[in-house]
Amino acid sequence: MKFNIDFNKLVVLLLPTFMRQPRIIAYLRSAIAPVVSIHYNFLVKRNDDHYKLDHNWQVCYLEAALNDRFDISERRIKIVEGDRFERKYIYTEGEKKPKYLGTLFIRPSSDYGDDSFDFTVDMNGVSADIYDVEAQVKFYKLEATRFNIINLR
Repeated sequence: MKFNIDFNKLVVLLLPTFMRQPRIIAYLRSAIAPVVSIHYNFLVKRNDDHYKLDHNWQVCYLEAALNDRFDISERRIKIVEGDRFERKYIYTEGEKKPKYLGTLFIRPSSDYGDDSFDFTVDMNGVSADIYDVEAQVKFYKLEATRFNIINLR
């Protein structure tokens, strides 16, 4: 690979053979120590960027990214499709007459089709900071989607 450069070995190979003494090699290695450090930071950042590019908004990749970050051993985090219920009106505003609808369940306004969440992140008791989880999900999700986080310890 292009980026796997061993600078300590390169310094020794570029040094003429008659100058390859331990003192000179140690001096040159100490002289290139900042370059080695910058190269290491570059490789770490490059691998991190490749990981981010390999994952996207799809459920399997989003679950994998969340599990890799917050629950690497048990992988309990799941993405659940959001509940979207239709509103049932008792009467229209123009009629102002009550109608019998049978059994109704009282749900929060966030559970209905026009205001509901597109998906729910079920953390299954994983202990993590809510802001870190939100930031991770917001990084990968599509822009117009809404989500909810449940079972966070």
